[in-house]
Amino acid sequence: MFRKKAASMILILILGLVAVTIYNNFQSRDTKDVVIPLRDLGGNEERIVFRDKPTAILFFTSWCPYCNEDAPKIVSIYEKYKNEINLYGINLINRDDRVKVDQYVRRYNIGYPILLDEDSSLYKKYGSPGFPTLVFFDKNGKETKRMVGSTSQNLIDEQFKRALTNF
Repeated sequence: MFRKKAASMILILILGLVAVTIYNNFQSRDTKDVVIPLRDLGGNEERIVFRDKPTAILFFTSWCPYCNEDAPKIVSIYEKYKNEINLYGINLINRDDRVKVDQYVRRYNIGYPILLDEDSSLYKKYGSPGFPTLVFFDKNGKETKRMVGSTSQNLIDEQFKRALTNF
């Protein structure tokens, strides 16, 4: 009798621990909140948030001529949609120079968050073939559109509008 009671108590304890572990894992792994933690230019950790607005991620380097060509276009479009769409500039700092990145941000008066992909893990995750790459996501973090290379301001603007209507 004592063995049955002890075994039941142990089983209940184990099931309780399993339930707590499962609950904690689901609480901490909200994929809609975090893609990969990255540092901003000030060294602070930043989280890419999807659920509140459509989101766009722009992969760039300061030395890329097409990135330099598109920077004023993206800044202009960001100013137009900044209250409706999250935009993150992702710099591949392991392929760039930090001083030049800071100069790039100042030169183009970039107001959206610039995050540093130190080991290119986010860039590799989305398999981008070149620069600049602008990737759009829905509220669940699912990629909806990708634009690679320099493009017209009208096409970029059209894609931002489409992201809003598909949200």
